[in-house]
This record gives sequence, structure tokens and C-alpha cells, in this order.
Amino acid sequence: MPTIDELKEEACKFREFIESCDKENTKLVIDCFPIMSCKLSSMLLSYHFLELWRDLEIKSISASTGKNGQITHYWLEINDVVIDITGDQYNLINDSELNKAIVKNRPFEVVHVANKAESYLYDLFKILETDSLVYGFPCIGEDFIEDMELGYNQLLNQATCSNNSSQGKIKSKITKTPTLKLNALSSSDS
Repeated sequence: MPTIDELKEEACKFREFIESCDKENTKLVIDCFPIMSCKLSSMLLSYHFLELWRDLEIKSISASTGKNGQITHYWLEINDVVIDITGDQYNLINDSELNKAIVKNRPFEVVHVANKAESYLYDLFKILETDSLVYGFPCIGEDFIEDMELGYNQLLNQATCSNNSSQGKIKSKITKTPTLKLNALSSSDS
């Protein structure tokens, strides 16, 4: 079972990989990241965590706030640890599109990893739904699992290339993850 420090270290590395990737050519990463990216990014992060620690049970949290629940958010929980890699989007979104509580709580961290009891997320958002995520993602459609696998491997490959060119050698635990089987990709997929 990973410690809170290990979860934070991996979440920070993964966030850096998303920030530095070629967003136009990386599956499930959108060009306005971190804005409107919370669910896709959290799903990719869950894929990463389950590659590192296959026995984990991750809880995905879908929540909302504001008038008629128009402001939505999505994050992960592992045991009683909250992991949010896109909360800083609320630093970037115009005040008029947010509620007073979110604006008042700015600035938000780029990566928020905290014990659930100490996290501001439960004060700002109302939980709408939780789902359990486990290795193999048995409750998720095969097409989305394939998209996660492709996006994840694209992120790792881009990070490996970047690390090799700038450092000469890879030190990150994330790059030690076993390579997954990929379906044959056409040149238009890469």
C-alpha cells in the first residue's frame, strides 16, 4: 500500500508529464489542460496508480457546486487520501464563471494530496457519485480502456524522450513501469 508521500510524488510527476506533453497528439489530454480536464486526467492518473500498485482500490469522485450544480469537479481517493491534479483550473477560470466559495479559497495547488478529513474539496463541492476503480477496469468499456492505455503510453514515451534528451538518464519511478501491449497503431494514431 503506497504512503501519502508516494502518492503525492507520483501525482506530481504525472501532472508534469501531462503539462509537458504534446496535447494535440496525446489521447485523452486536451489543449486547455487543466481546465475541463479533471475527469480524463484523473482516469489517466488512476491507470498510472494501478500499473504501479495493482492491488489498490481507487475511488473516483464526481462532485459539483454553484447554482444548479453547474461547476463540476472530479478527483481520486485512495483509502482516506484525496488526489486532485487539476484543482488549479479554478485559479484560471474567470471569477464570473465560479461561485464565491471557490474564488474565496484561491489559490488552489497544482497537485492537491491530503487526508480526506483535511481536504478543502469536501467543503467546496457536493459529492454526486463515486465509483470504484481496480486493475483492469472491469466496469469500464473496452474502447475507453484502450484510449487510457494509449494516452498513458504516449505520456510515458514523451516523458522518457524528454528525460533522455535533458538528463541523459531516467530517474523517475514512473518510467520503470512495465510497457503494456499496444494494438498496432496506424501513423494517424501517433
